[in-house]
Parts: sequence; structure tokens; C-alpha cells
Amino acid sequence: MPIDDLVQQAMARWPNVPAMHGWLRLTRRGRWMLIDRGMPGFDEALHGAGSEITSPPIVDFIGRNYLHDNDGRWYWQNGPQRVFVDLELAPLLYRVMGEAPTQSLVTHTGYPVTRIDRVMADADGNLWLLTEHGPGCIDDRDLGAVDMDFPIDADSDARETSEPAHGLLRLLGEHQIERLDEPAATRFGFSICPR
Repeated sequence: MPIDDLVQQAMARWPNVPAMHGWLRLTRRGRWMLIDRGMPGFDEALHGAGSEITSPPIVDFIGRNYLHDNDGRWYWQNGPQRVFVDLELAPLLYRVMGEAPTQSLVTHTGYPVTRIDRVMADADGNLWLLTEHGPGCIDDRDLGAVDMDFPIDADSDARETSEPAHGLLRLLGEHQIERLDEPAATRFGFSICPR
């Protein structure tokens, strides 16, 4: 995903700005939380969840400049400075848009999904996807809206139909839901708490 031109210019002008850790968190529902560790009297137990960033221009700016490095650490490129993100669940949260049979998916950062490579379910009921944008979960509030008419195991024949596939069914292609028996961060190679 391309980043803003002004961000690229700032990176070129100030190439050695130290990275920040432990200041920005992404919740399991795709909300950005600012953890003000510099606040007088900061207590991790009381203030560690952070304060939600609600300004639409700032949320949009973070989303346009949200990337990952080769070590699976996700970060916001804030001008010349990388702000590594602590993840509550996943680096990306997918939202279901529209109604069946024309549903689609979009990342919490606003990018539409055009390709799904894997579908996995974990023991906690999370539905994990690997898309062209990276690994993530469908927002738990949207699980009920997912058109689940696709194979769950090798014996399923749910796809045998003469009608063309639409929406999520088309995106899911011929994928079966695989069981995710290890931590998602291990399986997909991302870091929950990059340091």
C-alpha cells in the first residue's frame, strides 16, 4: 500500500528519527487507542488500554500510512517516525459490507478486499483471513452477517450450484475453513507487541 507523499518527503528529510513503541494500540474491533505513557501519574493498569482516537482525519491518516516491516511488526509511519502498534488481536480487522448475496469486505483502514487466500477459524470463534492486504480477523460484530455457504470440511458439497458466486462467496473461492490450532501470530508471522 502506498503511503502519503508528504510522509515520504518527511522520511527522506529526517531519515534517522527513532521509532516509538508502546504508544499506539489497535483493538480487536479496529479502533486506534493512544496510550499516553508520558502522562503524569501514568499507571499501566488504569491507563494501559488508552484513549480512543476519534478524529476522522487522523484515523484516515493512520490508515493510509499503516504498514508492516519484514519482521511482521505493524506500524504507523507518522511522518519520519515509525510508531509500532500493539495489537489486541490482529493487524487487520475486516468488516462485512452490504447484504448477502452481494456482500464485500473492507479493512478497518478502508481498503476493499479483492482476494482471499486462506480462511481459518480458531478455538475462540475468530474467523481469520489472509488477503492481499495481509492477515486479519473478521470483526466479531460482523460474523453473523457472513454468508457461510462455503465448505467447512472436505466432505462438504455446499458449492455445487448452477448459480454464479457473488459477494463473499465469490471472494472465498474454493476455500475450506481450516482449523487454526496455533497462535495466529505464529501462523501468519506478525508481532502482537513489537519491541
